[in-house]
Amino acid sequence: MSEPMNLRSLRVSLVLPYVLLLALVAAALGGTFYWAASRNIGQFSDQYMRAVASRIAQAVHFHVHGSASVLEAAFPEGMPVPSDIAPHLDELRTRFWVATSMFTNPNNYVYYGNEAGQSIALKRLGEQDAELRLKLRPELHRLYYRYHGIQGKPRLIGQEPGLLDPRERVWYQLARQTSVQVWTTVYIDFSSQDLVVTRARRVLGADGQFQGVVATDVSLQEINRFIGGLDIGDQGRAFVVERDGKLIAATGAANLGLSVDGKPLRINAANSDDPVVRAAYQGMARLVGGSRPDSRLDDNREYRLIVQDSVGDTITVAARRVVDDAGMDWLAVVAIPRNAIFTGIHQQLGIALGIGLLAVLLTILIGTRIFGRIAHEVISLSRAVDRIRSGDPSVAIATRRQDELGDLARNFSAMQVDLFTDRLTGVASRMALDSLLARLTSDRRASPFAVLFIDLNEFKPLNDQFGHDDGDRALIEIAGRIKACLRAEDLLARRSGDEFIVVAMGVSSPEALDSLKSKLRARIAAPLETLTNVPPGRVVRLGAAIGAACWPADAQDAEALLKSADEAMYRDKPAGRR
Repeated sequence: MSEPMNLRSLRVSLVLPYVLLLALVAAALGGTFYWAASRNIGQFSDQYMRAVASRIAQAVHFHVHGSASVLEAAFPEGMPVPSDIAPHLDELRTRFWVATSMFTNPNNYVYYGNEAGQSIALKRLGEQDAELRLKLRPELHRLYYRYHGIQGKPRLIGQEPGLLDPRERVWYQLARQTSVQVWTTVYIDFSSQDLVVTRARRVLGADGQFQGVVATDVSLQEINRFIGGLDIGDQGRAFVVERDGKLIAATGAANLGLSVDGKPLRINAANSDDPVVRAAYQGMARLVGGSRPDSRLDDNREYRLIVQDSVGDTITVAARRVVDDAGMDWLAVVAIPRNAIFTGIHQQLGIALGIGLLAVLLTILIGTRIFGRIAHEVISLSRAVDRIRSGDPSVAIATRRQDELGDLARNFSAMQVDLFTDRLTGVASRMALDSLLARLTSDRRASPFAVLFIDLNEFKPLNDQFGHDDGDRALIEIAGRIKACLRAEDLLARRSGDEFIVVAMGVSSPEALDSLKSKLRARIAAPLETLTNVPPGRVVRLGAAIGAACWPADAQDAEALLKSADEAMYRDKPAGRR
């Protein structure tokens, strides 16, 4: 009986170490995956959330910025306003038509009321159709007219049931008390059941005294649609909220409800049925101090905090304050439960351990092959991400997998784009520039190319005089102009501040360089069109000092090439320019 026992013991001794080794390998693979993925996905998820919050803030600014121009077109600053609008109806109707033609979506409605109780409003119904709403005496009802084309003849279609006095409206009273443009709070338009906010500005008569208020409505439906289209996962939430907590737009959560009598009612984020929205807003409210205007939150920074919902789940929150010079003060918030961020990692770890157990129970060969494949993909992904973080934009993260690991790889690939793009201007970042120059100068067989170092003249005075927002707008506009001068194979990168670098492929002759520099100077020197704080009628321009260096004629490596172009730029900069 001893021989069979010994045989069985030998078989167990041979199999057991291999099974233990396989289990150890499975555990090591799971640990490697969890360590690499959790480290990198935590960093990239934070960056992605901040990028989404910034993108929301930019979308809001883009959506509402045209309203100031609409008011200016309707009643140009400094133009005296008559006390009686009746003799000036044709002129007003023409200006209002032009004003509502600028940003039809969302600014298709502009109106004016004065101290005499008169009012005139124009609402665009289409490209060539409009509705004129007119009241010439305070005791009269508003009359509604329709007409076609800017010079069309108005046709009376009816009158307003109620008696409107513009002097009693919130927008009128707010604008009457201040010399600057002002926003009302967000309110529900009961005709469209959409959220709307009104921008208003007072206008003065020839004697400099207050005469009336011009205003335009901005529908927030597009903002809600934009927020709803963001891809932040099933459990993630993005929302825009007023400082008092009233929701403007949200993903996966309603911004309007119904009162007990069935009327639409705005929802406060602090009372939202969504636990993620509720916990995220409460955390932000503690940070920014609720609706107090002396908040510690800075519009020029991004914020991240960790909160817990009512059941103790951890939520990561990124936020951006949305403010402007008319009193807008909103918060753009992105919140994702932490377990949702790491769901893919936990699922992959469970799959890896399950495959290991199945491999032990079925065959060691199948288990070994499966674990080897998973380990290879995880390690390859981790190495690729590390190379991306070290500044190599040429790394390609490609996978055909359709499971969570494939989603992770594709998300990393999308985040790679963000790393090598300048967030303000949308051109290449400094990291992308350095990587490209390193590759080009290391290949001695590469075709010659030129590096142009562009430094904007008079940018600092512009920034000091008109503010950082207009400074940012100027940089964005200049970047677009420079890019329009380049070919598809060329690269434009923002190096820092108001410095741009152009890598012009195949350009090496003095004639070609002079031609490109002349074109760039001409485009840069054109009047800036996107500044919002410039007084009417004033033309603001920027110049540029441009230095160029060619590879390999002027330098053999990237650092020397940039230095040569920089020195050439300083020789090109006029004395005393900043």
